[in-house]
Amino acid sequence: MKTSTSTINATEFGKLCDQVWNDRASLLTGSGLLSGEATLVRAVFWRLCKAGLKTKASGDNDGPGPPLLAYQSVVAQMLKTSSRPPFDSAPILKSLIDRYQNETGTAG
Repeated sequence: MKTSTSTINATEFGKLCDQVWNDRASLLTGSGLLSGEATLVRAVFWRLCKAGLKTKASGDNDGPGPPLLAYQSVVAQMLKTSSRPPFDSAPILKSLIDRYQNETGTAG
């Protein structure tokens, strides 16, 4: 993914999620109270930030809802304003979460 731009397309976002998946072992070590799914989506959020995408929302989960939903919402907000051309990030994030759940045997 290009780190010098403040926009992203679906292909770049898919590659970023693949990179998170490939780094999952190190990301999940010491993830604290977060579920594995939330930890992976949080990593997507932080990598989007490092790539220069901006958000008014916080990456901290101070809200009343589940952390996974909070991180998914923030990522969706970031991509809503920074995707060119616009795309739906939900299926890409769902694929990342499904891969994790299938690997860990927690798929519902």
